[in-house]
Amino acid sequence: MPDSFDLQGHRGARGLRPENTLPSFEVALDLLVSGLETDIHLTKDGVPVLCHDETLTPAQARVLPGASSPPPMFYPKISSLTLAEIRGYLVDLNPDPNTFGKQSSAPTQVAQAFAMERALPLYAIPTLEDLFAFVAAYSGRMGRQTRKTDVQRRQATQVRFNLELKRVPFRPGHIGDLYDGDAPGELEKRVIQVAREAAVLDRVVLQSFDHRVLRSVRQVEPAIRTAILVARTAPIAPARLVLDAGAQIYSPDFTFLDERQINQLQDAGVPVVPFTVNEPGDMSRLLTWGVDGMITDYPDRLIPLLKSRQLRFA
Repeated sequence: MPDSFDLQGHRGARGLRPENTLPSFEVALDLLVSGLETDIHLTKDGVPVLCHDETLTPAQARVLPGASSPPPMFYPKISSLTLAEIRGYLVDLNPDPNTFGKQSSAPTQVAQAFAMERALPLYAIPTLEDLFAFVAAYSGRMGRQTRKTDVQRRQATQVRFNLELKRVPFRPGHIGDLYDGDAPGELEKRVIQVAREAAVLDRVVLQSFDHRVLRSVRQVEPAIRTAILVARTAPIAPARLVLDAGAQIYSPDFTFLDERQINQLQDAGVPVVPFTVNEPGDMSRLLTWGVDGMITDYPDRLIPLLKSRQLRFA
């Protein structure tokens, strides 16, 4: 069992606020997560933005009321829209109310102040730069003004950013740049550039289902930490996958993970941080097996279990 557990809020805290939005990240920070997990796409004009899917659908997005230049309505790809067009959408909807029955779109204090200062709608699609600046605001002036505790603000100064690069092998149009599976594409370059400008590179982990990406990013930033994502299978030699990708962390779908794999990986010096673990029974089992962290839509469900086992996460 690790000394310090890696508690990551999935897309912020998706079970509690609409995913990949400033209020969702604020709720996760309020809960003292050690990491914020989110998804990165690239706009037509080369801006990294936080969105899980490659297209915007009516189930998750709506046109900003009163927009002077309404953006396209019918399933546009993120890569086909400029940042200005992206700003014409709101993402305050719950596309899966049966699963996320307690999700609320109520405003949160720091997000509201931050959005007002930047002249953004509260539930605009954030850029990666917005996220870094928002966390800095939470830990600083805006956090003090909205009476975040000293512990909450201090934890925000060290929270890590787990950024999923939404590559899909053999579908380069998914992102819209010229990634060839070898050299880093525009997405990787821009993400690292934004993190470097925000002085948070040492707090960034890049993850992807396309493991080639994790090798290519080292051409841009050799010291960057990376995690391989694995779903719908239990590899024979998972530690070898991590080694071949030049990565440091193994992040599998938790339903394809067992105690033997965890032991094999940890014996090889590889931390295991599964996704997306939402039910207390699954959380308890994985804690008993000794995982190094979890990615969850409900950090509030995991925290009591960590405390009961005296596991430090903040």
